[in-house]
Amino acid sequence: MYAPIPVSGNPAMPVPALSGTSLHKTPCRALLDAVPAGILQIGPDESIRFANARFAAMLGYTPDDFPASLCELIHPDTHFHSRHTWKDLWHTMREFEVPIRFRCKNGHYIATDNLVRLMLDENGQPDFALLVSRPALADNQPVSRLHLSLSDPLTSLPTRNYLDYFLPDALARSHKNGKMLALLELNINRFRIVNESLGYDAGDALLREIARRLVHAVHENDSVIRAGGDEFIVVLENIGTPADTAAIASRLMQTVTEPMTLAGHSYSVTVSIGASLYPRDAAESRTLLRYADIALAEARKKPTGNIRFFHPGMHVEPAVKLKLESELRRALEKNEFVLFYQPRLSLKTGEVTSLEALIRWRHPEKGLLSPDTFIPFAEEIGLIGKIGHIVRHNLTRQLMQWRDRPGMPLPVAFNVSTCELCTGHLAASLKDILRETGLPPGMLEVEITESRLIENMHAVRANLASIRKLGIAISIDDFGTGYSSLRYLSSLPIDLLKIDGTFIDGLSESDAMQSIVKSTIGMAHSLNMAVIAEGVSTPDQLDILKSWECDQIQGYLCSPPLPSGELETFLRNRRPGMP
Repeated sequence: MYAPIPVSGNPAMPVPALSGTSLHKTPCRALLDAVPAGILQIGPDESIRFANARFAAMLGYTPDDFPASLCELIHPDTHFHSRHTWKDLWHTMREFEVPIRFRCKNGHYIATDNLVRLMLDENGQPDFALLVSRPALADNQPVSRLHLSLSDPLTSLPTRNYLDYFLPDALARSHKNGKMLALLELNINRFRIVNESLGYDAGDALLREIARRLVHAVHENDSVIRAGGDEFIVVLENIGTPADTAAIASRLMQTVTEPMTLAGHSYSVTVSIGASLYPRDAAESRTLLRYADIALAEARKKPTGNIRFFHPGMHVEPAVKLKLESELRRALEKNEFVLFYQPRLSLKTGEVTSLEALIRWRHPEKGLLSPDTFIPFAEEIGLIGKIGHIVRHNLTRQLMQWRDRPGMPLPVAFNVSTCELCTGHLAASLKDILRETGLPPGMLEVEITESRLIENMHAVRANLASIRKLGIAISIDDFGTGYSSLRYLSSLPIDLLKIDGTFIDGLSESDAMQSIVKSTIGMAHSLNMAVIAEGVSTPDQLDILKSWECDQIQGYLCSPPLPSGELETFLRNRRPGMP
């Protein structure tokens, strides 16, 4: 009828092999009442369907006056943990062990060790959960290593070992549902100072309070884990867009930094957050965790609270970084950077109306390198400002050469790093260029990669406003791959929005992609933004975008990026109306 299963080092705990919607109706009730362990039958809504006599007696009740809901029995300090693992049970269909302090009828609490197992109906669907409980072991009794490894005794949160069991299933659910999953790693900045100045009891209290705040700040389908020491991991499931991750990360940062009382003193902490996304960054749990670790290390380089999202430029070995830094400095000295130009086609007129300047590194050994291979690292080591200066210098010189040529010049967009937008230097530099060259401001367009906006949004907003006042247009590049939303972007002075080529690539075959692109065009137009579709490579894509009144396209259907001389030849030979 039942098999013995050990829990937390206790002698064998019997788990009845029962099914059905109510144990009250089983002919084995007398047997269940005689089992030397408390037994609860619990529904998905935490309603208690059955309590055996042993469990009722353990808490001072009779089976007839037993509370109707599990939440009525659990101590407030551990209630959030029980709900957390309870939720995991119904999602992952796995059994788990959990310590719970149950409220007795007289108002006192009793510490218990519990085994919870999901029971399935005849169709293999979740029917109810069976909880088998015993009073916790005395301090001098042995506790199982498994129990200690999965549950953190200080915060009652699951541990990183638990994450090893949970995360693969969470990724499988995300894959099945077609949703994103995000890993947020949080580190409390200068936690050591709390221990040293206020004592270890205050440090423990801080960790418990942070755990409580994190759990109450996330959705019930999300998970909070204590990774060890002063680090926590939050698993966000059912993420629709990367923007959701950014919003939640910002909310968590705000929540945990609110003042709290420690050892009689009001105290505030800051946290650093590193994030990685499934499936964008990785499809496997270990890699996703490693990328979140890398992003957290980047976030911790700033002494105050900071959020960093993983990007491939972070994932470079130290020896490779050292060599790359040396080569980049040499490239700056020898001016090895060149500009290519990719035309943009107006879908209303069929004419090339603007260009995008794209930097390339003419490496003496590796040949022509794309910006993805060196720009992220240049930002990390502080060389991006010098590279940006070279781009603006070379672009300005080219525009001056084109000024008097027939059909030239065309307005040119150029990318700038978010790092450059965190100071007022970029706006001042552009103002000087316009004054010294006499170029009309409409000849320049500043392009910002969307994925980096969230990290310094306040400084970015102020400096973009200064640039826009100069009469220089502003566009958002790679929209859809980052963390923002159109609602957020509407607060910025943006003229053009560029839809990333990954959405255009499957446009002809995917109804989902069509829905995303069509709605993005409509919403951008409602915000008075022109829309440029990147990566257009087929006539079918062109026809679809025309029908949705997309403003411009950019991609190989029109032209690949070209050096200045080849661009001039292309524009001279191009017939009007050609794609």
